[in-house]
Amino acid sequence: MKISLLLQLSFITMLVVLFLINFPVYGHCLGDQKALLLKLKNGLTFDSSLSTKLWPGVSCDQKGHVLVLELDNETIFRGLENPTSLFDLQYLEKLNLAYNHLNSIPMELSRLTKLTFLDLSNVALKLESGDL
Repeated sequence: MKISLLLQLSFITMLVVLFLINFPVYGHCLGDQKALLLKLKNGLTFDSSLSTKLWPGVSCDQKGHVLVLELDNETIFRGLENPTSLFDLQYLEKLNLAYNHLNSIPMELSRLTKLTFLDLSNVALKLESGDL
């Protein structure tokens, strides 16, 4: 009975180790990447009391490069007027800005050459009278 339990625990441990080896560890971003994220955050206008995942929505690869920004439904309004820090996240693959209120969608998004997923669903755009 004890041997069977020991074998089961060994098997589970082996599966966990294999899982950790084959999948990136998220959350350990490089210092320069953290600085860019902080600059981006400081450039956003949002209700911090309603924000639930501005930092938890960030995922980095094993080397510390930001790969994912999940910023959907974060009460961002007047968001990306000065988005240079966003465009410096050159490893960004996924950007989710759904359910926010933005003044515009920057054309410079094309500079994010690794971006494969962009969610702008239900983004409310505030157009100025000269934009029509």
